[in-house]
Amino acid sequence: MFHGFFNVILGKGKNKIPNFEIIILSSVIVLVAFTIRGLTGFGSGLLMVPIMLLFLDMKLVVPTSATFTMLCGFILLTTFQTRKWIRKDVLPMLISGAIIGTIVGTYVLASFKSDILKKLFGIFIVAYALKMLFWNRPSGKEPKNYFGIIAGFFGGILGGLFSTGGPPVVIYLNRKTCDRRVFRATIIFYFLVVNSWQFAVYCYTGLITKNVLKFILYLLPAFVIGNLIGAFLHVKINDVLFSRIVAVVLLITGTSILF
Repeated sequence: MFHGFFNVILGKGKNKIPNFEIIILSSVIVLVAFTIRGLTGFGSGLLMVPIMLLFLDMKLVVPTSATFTMLCGFILLTTFQTRKWIRKDVLPMLISGAIIGTIVGTYVLASFKSDILKKLFGIFIVAYALKMLFWNRPSGKEPKNYFGIIAGFFGGILGGLFSTGGPPVVIYLNRKTCDRRVFRATIIFYFLVVNSWQFAVYCYTGLITKNVLKFILYLLPAFVIGNLIGAFLHVKINDVLFSRIVAVVLLITGTSILF
């Protein structure tokens, strides 16, 4: 049902340059996705990518998401004194693992058909949404810093493939700190570094094309507005309820991609 609806909107097919209706629809998605990222420090790719994959090709959506995520870090680090809350001791291991994982994930993205990757991504999204809904934060002592290289590696693979490398890193940082400000600031800085590296790899492998850059320019106003809204609201929103709403959206979207 979803695919038939979006195919009607697209007219010429998802591999062509998006038309005006798709630009408007994509702008709304980007606005919501980066409002979420402004609130929590992560999550834009988990919302933006699976929904846009319903009507656009992965090799257009993923590089667009990665570019916006990189730019987002620069914006968020300049709001609400975010930089002073960064936990620097966990970053070296996380970033080292992510650099290696991003190369692996990007190679797979550039080498395999999008349809196969979309199915795999759908399974991943459903699993992660169920985890958000039903798996509460585990108790126990704080994990050692060296576990960060494992989280970063798998986050890099998922980031290279789908521009959604957050889940492994989110789980790790959620165990490392109980302070929402520290968690948000640390993950924002992590993604700024990792997505800058990812963007460079995408450029090298030819995934950043003229059509991708044009698409980014079309969506830029929605991206900026979403970041600003999220940055202003992040101190007022109930994170638990908000996460559950996002999880339901992801569950519906992941199921739509699979079927």
